[in-house]
Amino acid sequence: MQKQLTDASQPEKARHLSRWRLGVLLLMLFAFLGASYAFLQPPRRSNSLPPILYVAEDEAGLYQLFLTDPPDWQPRQLTEETAVLLNYAPAPSGTQIAYASKLSNGDSQIKLLPLNGSSETVLTCEIAECAQPVWHPDGRRLLYERREPPNFSRPQLWWLDTFTGETRLLLENETAVGSNARFSPDGNWVAFAGSPDEGVRLYNFADGRFHTFPSNIGTPAAWHPLGNQLLFQNSRTVVFHGEDNDDHDEHSHDFAVGVSLYLGNLNSDSDSRLLSEDGAFNDGNAAWSPDGEWIAFGRRLAGTNTGRQLWLMRANGSEVRALTDDISFHYGPPSWSPDGRFLLFQQFDSNTPDQPPIVRLLEIASGTFTQITTHGLLPAFLLTTE
Repeated sequence: MQKQLTDASQPEKARHLSRWRLGVLLLMLFAFLGASYAFLQPPRRSNSLPPILYVAEDEAGLYQLFLTDPPDWQPRQLTEETAVLLNYAPAPSGTQIAYASKLSNGDSQIKLLPLNGSSETVLTCEIAECAQPVWHPDGRRLLYERREPPNFSRPQLWWLDTFTGETRLLLENETAVGSNARFSPDGNWVAFAGSPDEGVRLYNFADGRFHTFPSNIGTPAAWHPLGNQLLFQNSRTVVFHGEDNDDHDEHSHDFAVGVSLYLGNLNSDSDSRLLSEDGAFNDGNAAWSPDGEWIAFGRRLAGTNTGRQLWLMRANGSEVRALTDDISFHYGPPSWSPDGRFLLFQQFDSNTPDQPPIVRLLEIASGTFTQITTHGLLPAFLLTTE
């Protein structure tokens, strides 16, 4: 009898086991669907974007520094300058900003502005323009350009120790022209524009080595995130061959002078190579993506007043494509967001020259634009390392 009762309970146990297995399968299915839903949802843009700095006019018509945060992009005025604000540079830590201003008496000043404090003057240049501050990666020193009468067109690079206020020439034994300084990511090299004959000059602080790349443009170089390569500009004559005749002596020729992008390599005997395509283009304002795989840059037709458009290419010069295509708009130097998804830039409409530029974001993958402010100049992401 006992055995019969035991045998009779087996179907009931099987039913319980089946329910348990079905429950586990359902739980696994719900977990999978939940994970899939979360994966398929677009990431929240506001979480991936840092605050943005820019320059704009206040109610009195004076340029001031502003800061705006995602997702609402409400501006906050940081400075209350009565002098002319020239330019600025956020410190590597993101906790303070160096900016230059010019006074009505011909003097100029470089100030430090903590994000949660008042500005402090760290340098005053009498009857001279000291501007264009660029931070060394150590967050203590910076380089600036000093222009003195009567040779305002011949700037020189000077050090400034922001802790002590000590200032001196970058190269003590030289009085040559120097501008548009950019430090390598490790801080061991500085690249700067010399005279057209000197090109882009590179100086190594550890061993005093110099390296040069040919350039007659005078614009800043852009260091690769790893520091052993840099982008620079140089003019180039482009030859156009007419007719279909393959004989070089018989078909016609036309010439145009453009500006091309070159990749300089400090670890290669070949030194540099051309990245820009053949054509009458002016390419510039190059910026590396955070991973060093892509280059964003500006392009316009050489010899014209058409608007500079935003373009993108691989680090080796391949997969070149336009991101914008309205030649009535001028797109300013692009800056990458830390996650490599967005480009930040200023945009100017040549059809309304009396209106100030605006600041916008472009999501590269979708081509979606976001307006940050209706008027603004020199936008930059405020990146923090602390």
